[in-house]
Amino acid sequence: MAGPYLRFDPDGELRPLAEADAAELFALTDRSRERLGCWLPWVDVVRTREDSAAFIRAAQKQAQAGEGFQFALRTGGRLAGVIGQHGLNRDQRIIDFGYWLGDGFEGRGLVSGGCRALLRHTFATLPVERVRLRAAPGNLRSRAVAERLAFRWVGVQRRAERVGDRWVDHCHYELSLEDWVRLQLPAGAAPRAGAQAAVAATTAVDDALDAEMADYYQARAEEYDDWYERRGAYAARPGHPEWFDALARLATVVCRFAQGLSPGAVVCDLGCGTGRWTAMLAERRDLRVVGLDRSTAMLGQARARLRRLDLSARLLAGDALEPPLGAASCHAALCGFLFDHLDDHQRARLLEGLGRTLRPDGCALFLANRREPRHVADVELQQRVLGDGRRFRVRKALFDAEGLRRALAPLGAATTGEAGAPFVWALVRRGHGADAPGRVTAAG
Repeated sequence: MAGPYLRFDPDGELRPLAEADAAELFALTDRSRERLGCWLPWVDVVRTREDSAAFIRAAQKQAQAGEGFQFALRTGGRLAGVIGQHGLNRDQRIIDFGYWLGDGFEGRGLVSGGCRALLRHTFATLPVERVRLRAAPGNLRSRAVAERLAFRWVGVQRRAERVGDRWVDHCHYELSLEDWVRLQLPAGAAPRAGAQAAVAATTAVDDALDAEMADYYQARAEEYDDWYERRGAYAARPGHPEWFDALARLATVVCRFAQGLSPGAVVCDLGCGTGRWTAMLAERRDLRVVGLDRSTAMLGQARARLRRLDLSARLLAGDALEPPLGAASCHAALCGFLFDHLDDHQRARLLEGLGRTLRPDGCALFLANRREPRHVADVELQQRVLGDGRRFRVRKALFDAEGLRRALAPLGAATTGEAGAPFVWALVRRGHGADAPGRVTAAG
């Protein structure tokens, strides 16, 4: 049977395994045998192309029985690994995911992207309310996938599986339909009878919201700084002394970050907007500052700010998720209030791209809105109203210091802190070489 065809990136796809894949599947397994054999018991019994063909035939029988699919994970037309469903329990409404990646394909976010696409398909098409993942405690890459996708830790099963001549424990993770819908939909949306239909529509919903947010920042550029400065429509807001104190503390964090960079360092302001933080970086005139934003109107405001202050920075139009910068081209990066406007998948892509762009000894400073007791959810759909009355929706993820530290873990270990009630920051250091940038602690 043909089965579903799932795309999860411009270059990534899941297709049900077919017998024509047998030779390529065996070659990938054989090439990756040493690494895979540390964690997967079946590797030792796959010794020929026919063994891989037998697995594919079993997968096709599974699909024909309505028990789920085993997918070829492909990128750029090449087989990179396998992601599959197994162990469907219709009474308990639960299914397991399994995955493996061949040598040479690690570190690209392929498994995370593929699993996210398969989660959407699974909850929309199968009678399940929970998806489980299991991985050995030492299999850190597989465990990171579960944690990146917001699976909940369940516990450890001792001596769960025999791999070669040793027993291996399993860490158990689960993601419920309720949690999945909560992560994908606006704050306050609870699972109900139509939840599976809602999940199936989340891709279209997310795309529409991203387009609306892009329109918002383009339209808001000329009045965007009114929010920071409490001008115009924001002048009547209460709590001005506390607000400006918190903003000053946040500016101190950014300035200390800039002061800790080595002379000549290249630092990129991702999602630079109107250039508020770009300008603070550019005050260190011995730094090479790059500002990146996809809104041309925002970049126009940033250029005007730099001219007023007689500061210099290179401003580029581009997507922070795919920065038009060379590998290891930046010593440091700043991400001011961009990370918290992204969804789970986009945040993973941002960190993956940043990991490629930063030098091995680089560092990155993240600024975000802090989650406060008044917030009822980790992600909110907020409304923004322009001076002319136009209304736009924006996605807003909210973090406390520990939550931001965990979210940034794929990039590296982070030092975190708060700047008054509204703001939280995190400094990720990728190395501690003698002339590594960002040596200073960005305390506010």
